[in-house]
Amino acid sequence: MTQKTVYQLSADGACAGPAIAYESPLEPGVFLTPAGCVDIAPPVPDTGKVAVWKDEAWSLAPDHRGETWYLDGAKAVVDFVGDPADLGYGKTPPPRSLGDLRTDKLAAIAAVADKLLGAGAPAGSGLHVALDNGSRADLTAMAATATAASTGTIAWPESYSRGWISIENARIPLATPAAGLALAASVGDYYAALIQYRRDLKDATLAAENAEALEAIDIAAGWPAS
Repeated sequence: MTQKTVYQLSADGACAGPAIAYESPLEPGVFLTPAGCVDIAPPVPDTGKVAVWKDEAWSLAPDHRGETWYLDGAKAVVDFVGDPADLGYGKTPPPRSLGDLRTDKLAAIAAVADKLLGAGAPAGSGLHVALDNGSRADLTAMAATATAASTGTIAWPESYSRGWISIENARIPLATPAAGLALAASVGDYYAALIQYRRDLKDATLAAENAEALEAIDIAAGWPAS
């Protein structure tokens, strides 16, 4: 069957690519052109432009479809042919509000705190004690046992005296109840100091009255030494 190339148009007349028109089996020499197609080849567009069929002829128009622009302060993805600037769009994003900046700062503070919490509390010799809820509960139970053992109420269990398992999968020596209490106190103090400093930074962020005040809050310094 004889065929020829035609060119499909989008709703706004832009060339959407080639299509095929087949010769009519009833009328030799007559091609059945699909709806929305023209049989005149479009010009090759320059970068950033597209061929547009209008008034029975091709012309080239700016093509920013798929790009992100801004209209009345809102982000918008261009879905039409032509220059968005002619319709009031701009490429420069609007200034961020104080609320947006505050939200970003709070998220950054939380990210730093989460990273430190995930790294654990320092326990000497490069070892760290996990600070997740379950690990802290286990540490509290150990401290309660150490308190009882230190008064002679119970013996210091071998399970604790063998050592506390660190994040690095090494044993932290706990030969005596006093060592257990010291570890629990050190880890508890580190955890509390970290949480308190996170709260201090959040309070400062919420109290900041302008962008300059927010920028001045240093979220990298001041955390307990890890």
